[in-house]
Amino acid sequence: MKKTIILTFACLFLLIFPWNVASAQTESNRKERNAITAGNKLYNEGRYRAAMKKYQEAMKLNPNSASGRYNLGLSQIRLGTNPSDTSQAAKNMLKEGLTQMELVSKMGSERPQLAARANYNLGNVAFDSEDYSNALNFYKQSLRLNPDDAAAKRNLRITQLKLQNQNQDKDQDKNKDQNKDQDQKQDQNKEQQQNQNQNQDQNQNKDQNKDQKQQQPDINQQTADQILKAMENKENQTRARVNTGNQGDKSTGRNRSRKNW
Repeated sequence: MKKTIILTFACLFLLIFPWNVASAQTESNRKERNAITAGNKLYNEGRYRAAMKKYQEAMKLNPNSASGRYNLGLSQIRLGTNPSDTSQAAKNMLKEGLTQMELVSKMGSERPQLAARANYNLGNVAFDSEDYSNALNFYKQSLRLNPDDAAAKRNLRITQLKLQNQNQDKDQDKNKDQNKDQDQKQDQNKEQQQNQNQNQDQNQNKDQNKDQKQQQPDINQQTADQILKAMENKENQTRARVNTGNQGDKSTGRNRSRKNW
């Protein structure tokens, strides 16, 4: 008898417990939906910080809430991209928002429409940062999940044009750099050629100066003539004295010796 009562009690407990769990889950879901609804109202009013708190409340009630995570990330991105707030706190807020949005973007098999919107938002953030390559990938992924999204199609086309122009600008800058390098190389070659010509001219001038120095006499002609004239006068004077001496010694027959010139 005692054994039968215990078994019956256990059966009754098992029947009541699932009903209580289901009831509690329903209440939690209701509170979650109410928090998200309240957050959406605040978000539409531009009160993004208050909306964020409501979405965080919903996430506490259901950590796996895809809608709560998406809206939380969206409000954080709004706060993080406020042009009037460039603080580090805003940058951290944007980083957290992107993390939440990336998690939702990977829910393509569970929530394809929501994942498509998450990829679309990630594409917008990348586009605003001029990261057109990543923006293009996000828009493509969004359209894979929701091919009928006209806004994603438009943004995809705009991004393709931006990326094309960016690549053209890079090619132009590359060509400019190459032309600049060629011009610098030509200038260097021209300068080297000028230096070589200058060195050749200097060497030629040195050779000419050397030749001129070798060809140039030690004394000019006028000075030489004067020296020769003086020597000739001196020689004439000496000859005259010798002649006079010879005449004076004529009686003795002695010849005076003469120095050779």
